[in-house]
This record gives sequence, C-alpha cells and structure tokens, in this order.
Amino acid sequence: MSSELARLAARVAALEKQLSRTTRTARMAYSSIESGAIEVYDQDGTLRGSMGLQDDGTVGFIAHNGPPPPTPTAPTVEPTLSGLTITWPGTWTDAETAPLDLAEVQVHIAATADAEPDTARPVAAFHTTVGGSVTVALDTYEMVWVRLIAVNTSGTAGEPSTAVPGLARKAVPDDLVNAIIDETKLARGAVTDAALALGAVNSTALADGAVLAAKLAANSVTLGKLADGAVTLSALGGALADSTSQRLIDAMGEAAAWQTTAQGTGATWSHLSGVTDAPTGQTVGEAHGFIQLRGTTLVPYEPGVLYRVSARVRATAQLSTGPEAFYVGVLGVGADKTTLVNRTGANSPNNHYYAAASARSLPTTDGWITVVGYLKDRAATGSAGTNNDPRAPGAVHDFVRYITPYLWLNYGSQSVSGSTSAMQVDAVAIETLKTGIVDATNLVSGSVTAAALAADSVIAGKIAADSVTGREIAANSVTASEIAAASISTDKLVVAGGTNVLSDPSFEGAYTAAIAKNEWSVVSGGNGSAKALRVDATATTATTRALALTSLPMLSSEQLYLAIDANASSDWVGGALKFYARWLDGNGGTLGWGVAQIDAPTRGSWLRLAATVTAPANTTTATIWVESYQGTAGSVLWDNAVVRPLLTGVQIADGAITAPKLLAGSVTAEKITALAVTAEKIAALAVTTDKLNALSVTAEKIAVNAITATKIAAGAIEATHIKSGSITAEKLDADAINGKTINGAVIIGSTLQTAASGQRVVISPGNATPETGSIEFYSGSADEAAPAELSTAIAYGSQGSVDYEIPSVALTAPRVSGTSQESGMWLQGHIPGYSGGAFHLYANDSGGNGAASITGYGADTSDAGSSIELSVRDAPSGSASSSAELTSSGFNISGVLKAGNIVAGRVTITPSAANVPTSVTVTGLNVKGTAFRAVATPSTSVPGTSVTGVGVTNVTATGLTIWVTRTNTTSTGVDWMVMGS
Repeated sequence: MSSELARLAARVAALEKQLSRTTRTARMAYSSIESGAIEVYDQDGTLRGSMGLQDDGTVGFIAHNGPPPPTPTAPTVEPTLSGLTITWPGTWTDAETAPLDLAEVQVHIAATADAEPDTARPVAAFHTTVGGSVTVALDTYEMVWVRLIAVNTSGTAGEPSTAVPGLARKAVPDDLVNAIIDETKLARGAVTDAALALGAVNSTALADGAVLAAKLAANSVTLGKLADGAVTLSALGGALADSTSQRLIDAMGEAAAWQTTAQGTGATWSHLSGVTDAPTGQTVGEAHGFIQLRGTTLVPYEPGVLYRVSARVRATAQLSTGPEAFYVGVLGVGADKTTLVNRTGANSPNNHYYAAASARSLPTTDGWITVVGYLKDRAATGSAGTNNDPRAPGAVHDFVRYITPYLWLNYGSQSVSGSTSAMQVDAVAIETLKTGIVDATNLVSGSVTAAALAADSVIAGKIAADSVTGREIAANSVTASEIAAASISTDKLVVAGGTNVLSDPSFEGAYTAAIAKNEWSVVSGGNGSAKALRVDATATTATTRALALTSLPMLSSEQLYLAIDANASSDWVGGALKFYARWLDGNGGTLGWGVAQIDAPTRGSWLRLAATVTAPANTTTATIWVESYQGTAGSVLWDNAVVRPLLTGVQIADGAITAPKLLAGSVTAEKITALAVTAEKIAALAVTTDKLNALSVTAEKIAVNAITATKIAAGAIEATHIKSGSITAEKLDADAINGKTINGAVIIGSTLQTAASGQRVVISPGNATPETGSIEFYSGSADEAAPAELSTAIAYGSQGSVDYEIPSVALTAPRVSGTSQESGMWLQGHIPGYSGGAFHLYANDSGGNGAASITGYGADTSDAGSSIELSVRDAPSGSASSSAELTSSGFNISGVLKAGNIVAGRVTITPSAANVPTSVTVTGLNVKGTAFRAVATPSTSVPGTSVTGVGVTNVTATGLTIWVTRTNTTSTGVDWMVMGS
C-alpha cells in the first residue's frame, strides 16, 4: 500500500511540475498582429476592447462596451458674480474608488432639476479622480440645476448625481467703484431704459458707432447733424455705392466680431494682443485644433459687383503627420439675415464659397501668407473655389443676399482630440470693387496682367515717367525701329531691372526687428553698416534654419539678381549658406528654388553670395529666404541684401541693335555674351589685330578647316598643341602605334585580349545568344579544355502577350581535358511583376560523378515562394541522394536528419524482482551541448498494468541510467533518447 501511495504522490508531483512549466510559458511570445486587431470579450461574449489596427487606420487599445461608471456625489454649488463655482471632492455614492477606465466627470447645467444630461454637450468637466472646482459663467439670473455624470473611455455614461440648485449673483453697489464699468464690462443689452438716469446719456457716454440705424427716428438725421466728412465710403449703398468701394476689414481685435460654429474635441479659439510680428494690428485670432468660425457682420451682396476676399494666416504648430490645411471664403446668408445658403441652396454650414483658399496646406515654415479670392454675381449652383483670378471670379447661389467671412482652420484635426496644431489669423477682409471705377487703390500689386488689358489700351500718356523698367518690356518687343540712333551706349548694355525690392536690406529697421524671432536676431556690427541679421546655428542634430524676408509677384522666365554678405563664425559647422528665391504657383505649391550658395565658406570673414535665378513655368510668386543649412554649431551674420528684377536679353528683339545704335567704343568685352558675336555679325575687315585681346583667339574660335597646312609654320605643332582625343583611327597610318602605352582611351572593336595565345585574358561582346559579354581567363596549360569564364546574358521570357527580359551573370571554373563536368555559379536579377531574383552554386552539373548544389530564389513583390535548396548526390548517376529546402512554411529534408545533439537507442531490462525498480546504465555516448534531457518509453502492450513505471537518471553527455518497474520479471525493451542544448 505504501509503495502505491508513493507512486501516486510522485505522479501528482510530476503533473504539478509540468503544469507549472506550462503556465509560465508565454502564450504569444513569438506572435504578431498582421493588418488587424485582437478583440477582447468577456465571459458573456460581449466585445470589451480591441488592440491593434483600428477601423480608422490608427493603432492602439480601444475600450468598448465598458460597464457604466459609478454615480458622483452631489457637487457643492456656490454663487459667483454672473456665474456659479462648482466643486466636486472626487467621491462616489456607490463606489469607494474611481474606475480605472474613467475618462471624465462632466458638469451639466439645466433649467429644471429632472432634465437628463446630454453627454455630448457638457459645460465643463473634471479630468482627474481627485475632483476640483470650476467656475461657469451664466447668461441668466434665474434658478438653474447642476448635475454631474461620469463617462468612461468607451463612451458609456453612468447615472447622474443629485441635482443641486444654483443662482448666479448679480453685481451690487459694493462690487463696483466709480467709473469701473466701461464698455468691456457691459453685456449686450444689459443697459435697459430703467437702468438709465434722466440725462445720463450725453455725447461722452456714447461710444463711436453706438447709435445704429434702428435707434434713429425717421428723418432725424438732417443736414445740420452731419459733420464734414462724416459720410464714409462704407456708409453708402445702392446707386451711390456704384461710385465708391466698400470694405470690411477685421484685424482680429474684437472677439464679438466672430462666432465659432464648429470645433474639434478640446479645440479652442481665442484673441491675442501684443503679437509684435502680426503685420496688421499686433492682434491675432488663434485656433488650437479644428475651428470653424464665421463673421458676425453681414455684408450686402449685390449683383454686378466684384468682391475681393482675403486673409493673412500662418501656422505656428502642426501635427507629427505633417502640415494642416485651411479654408478661407464667405458664408452665404439669405434675405432674412439668418438662413444659410450654400452652393446648392441648402441651409447648411457646409459647401460654401471658399474663393481664397480651399484645403490649402500650410507648413509652419511658410510664416505669414496672404490668400486672395474673388466673387461676382449669382448662379443656380455656386462656386466651390478657389477663385484667385479677378478675371474669372466665382459666383454664389441665386438665393444669397448677404455674405460674411468664413474660416476653417486646422482642418485635418476634426477628429483629433486635444490636437496640438495651431494657426493664427492676422486680418480678414471683404472688399467691393465696383464696375467702372477700379483705380490704383483697388488693385493688388501684379493683378493687372497683359491678358487683362485691351489691345492698345496703354498709351504713352498713361505711363508714368521712369515706370517702364526691364521687367515691363515683353520679349522681342524692342526692335531696331524703336531705338534711336546712338542711344545705346556702354552704360545701357548692362541691363538690370528695377531697384532693390527689399525694404530693409541692411536689417536695421523695425521690419527686420519684428520678423527676427527665436534663433534669429538683429545685432550690432554689420559689413559697413551699424547692424546685421544673425542666426544661431547651434543644434544637437543637423538643423536647417531659414527666415522669409519678403515676397513678390513673378512670372515664368523672369529673372532676379540675388546677392547678400555673409559671415560664418569661426566655430560655425554646417552644410551651406544660402540666399534664395522659392518659386510658388497660384495655389501656393512649391515649383523649385533659385539659389545663391556657398558650401564651404571662409570662417570669420565677410564674403558675398550672388546669383542670377530664373523663375520656372507656372510661377506666380517668389518668396525670398536667407538660410543656414544643416548647421550644428556657431552662428552666421547677414548684411547688405539685394533682390533686383533683371531685364534679360530675350527682351531685345533679334536684329534690334544695328550699327547706328552703337556709340563708338561702347562694345567692350564684358558687354558681349559668350558666342554672341558670330561671323555674320561682323562687318567685313572690322576685326583688325588691334581689336583682338592677347591670346583671345583660342581653338574653339577658329572655324572648321580654316587653318590649312600652308598656315602652319614648320615645327610649330608640338605635343602640347594637340587637343585630347583629336587624333582618331583614320588619322593614323598602319602600324603607327607599336610598343606604346595607351592611357585613358576608349578602344572600340569586337575582341580585346592580352595575348594572342597561351596565358591570357579575352574580353569579347559574347560568343553566343543570349550572351551579351564575357571575360575568359586562359591558364595556358595544355590540359585545359575550357577557360574560366565570367559572362552576362539577356534571355527572354513571356507571360501571355507580354515579353520580358531576364538578365543574368555566370561564373564557371576552368575545365581540364577528359571531362564535361562544370562547376560554377550564376545570378539572375529581379524582374518586377514576373520573376524574383535567383542564384545557383553548383559542383559537377551532370554525368556519372557526384554532384552538389545550392539554389536560392527570392519571390517577386508580395508572392509566396522564396526558398533555398541544398542538394547532393553520390557517384555514379542514380546513387543515393538527399536534399533540404528552406521555405516560409518550414525546413524540409528528403533524407535522414542527423544531429550531434540528439542520440537514441534501445536497451532490454530484466527486473530483478516483481515490483522492484531495476536499472541499466548506457555509456559511451558523445552528445553535443551543455545541458541534457532524456526520455524513455517501454516497448510493451501492458503499460500501467504489468509495466508500472519507466524513468531515467544521471543524464550526461556520455550516458544515462534507465529504470523499469514491472509486476513480474519479464524482460522489457525500453526506447530512449538524449537531447543536448
């Protein structure tokens, strides 16, 4: 009985040990999730979460169907001036602690105690489990009710707390001191008739613009009430408006001028002041996250009037995924001044008129940019935008009677909660350009193009003195008949365009001080001037720092002359110093760059960067930048910048400059473009020896065959006078080259070999199709039947109706007489869409000898089938062979797998007595490894009854002990295996 209990106890212990090993093993230690997610379900089969790739393309763990969170305790509600202070201590009515998946505790305010909270519209929220206090402004002094409700990360809400009443406190006399109430303290409509004392409203009490049309009695404004100049352009409408222009410009200084109509989760819109680099009024509107907003001022929309919509915007922060996009346009409003009218006539905030910008990308590196669009007239379907050309304005829907500015900022963050992207708006304008009275004040710089002018509409009297510079002259428009005799002197042949377009080229003014921020600054000590622009290039990794100086309109093929002084500090480390123009198309897309650059400047001294750059096709704008490229240390000073438009040679018609147009001696060397003076341009005998500069007649200036043998003095041609490559094969007599060294030449022919026979290397175009070239290495041995050979080939394959090339290269070993066996290797390149790359290494490829090979194949694109195959065969042919193949599904072996760390065998054990464990020791093993395990199993048909146990002990690299226990003394065969690791 005791032995049975002992065996039972041993078996239980073994099972416990096995279970312990199993439970400690990682179930997914070598697993991954491919293009999907792992879903987590509870015991009832309800989806509780998913980990991996989500439906919207993001990756993470998303909670689903979480249990409702507990109910928060009722808050403490205290009145404050025009609002309530709400405090929650972080406790619960039906739980001791907050659930782990708590997202927030929302604050809801309702007019009644039993109103159900809408979790999509909380007025505030507590985002930590410890609670806190929030102050909420109210627009009523009536009794309201405050309730809290918890929401978890899967969006499930719990039960709301008990409703607590609250009443906002009104201001009392003790709250106010004399003159404390100004216009910013009064809410809209706060001053009623009862609140005003008799005579309290005098001229000083009325703010500018406070008396609206609705407040004036009919005919109350008489001639005597109007001050001189009181009627401004924006006050005129109807027929009078046709002779003026009207403008609505908002410099973002008044929050009431804007209304947020939609926003992303956690997004904010605010108005900032004191922004020194804001060009208009140092006030900006700032959007963090997605913000959709409209103006509160309605502009009457009249047919036949051209409306210009513009805004100045910049991005100050963007998501890691890249720049955000924005929209600028107008919101259409119907005759009732309330109903929205979009492009299809629907009352919807979507699909309006984005004339100035539509989904335009705005990187933070672009700084402030100005977008402009145009609208005119109405149509059955409005224009989506953009409409950047005043000659092709967009239209609004037939039902639109009013428009107001409409902005969508950080468009890509609509579904990004707590987005870090940020954009600022400096100014927004809607301007009307009435038909027939467009003058200089109505036109944007560069807006009147050639296509906008009627033929012959610009006559001499319309052009201001000195206003036609090089850039205004069309190519080939100045012909010979337009040039007065002798009017082109030497100073006229250096043709450059207008003046420097930079307003602060020495970086000493207020403009540069406003734009030089962060690593950029203005410092003392320029190159011949009091100050210089400085950039700090210090960075932990190679960093490019660039500053936009200005922008100007440009057209394709127009040129700019760029120049600037630069001084890299002695410790500056970087890739290059650059001064460049960035070419932009009409949508703000980058077409390229025109760069003045020095890669390795002399440190510690001033140097000049200069270049003439040409705008590529489709260019409408150039922005000018100064840049320290990929710097890590030191600083750079900049001074004396020049950006000047150039008048190119193409703007002078062919043949326009004739002899009478040139002053005597005016054509000097520096006035002549390379190769510009050809033979037909020179009058007979005009070039005499005194006109030639010393050594100016070089080889390339002499016409072909102009110098004959009679022109060359005997012995005048030495080796130094022969141009490289000028002596070709046809110039040499037979056997002219003998025993000489040929350096750096290209030899064209069918075969190149180092010797006629014996040991040699032969390079040839290929000996047979599809071979394309080969190099053969001959040893010179009489026993050599074939040389070693390196060859390339192009074979051809087909798939359906498509033929394709198969490129390969092969290397074969030399072959001796008496054998046809070859050893070598070949490589095949990848053929996209048809075949993957392959290689084959072989020894003895046929016949009666033994053979061995290794073949590899890499599958094309996403197809399966990559493999490596090893193959061996004994001699002669038909002898034993074996192969192994490694594929993505495993390792397959055709023969017997032998491993030095695995040994197996069988022993026969005769028990010394019934029910007495008897052992046999196996010795003489040589198992590879440092740790060893063994298994044994009896060869019996009566396991568990007659054979009651088998075991192993003393397992080492050289042997083990095997045990058998039977209920009798019958000899028993035991199979065993030892494994090393």
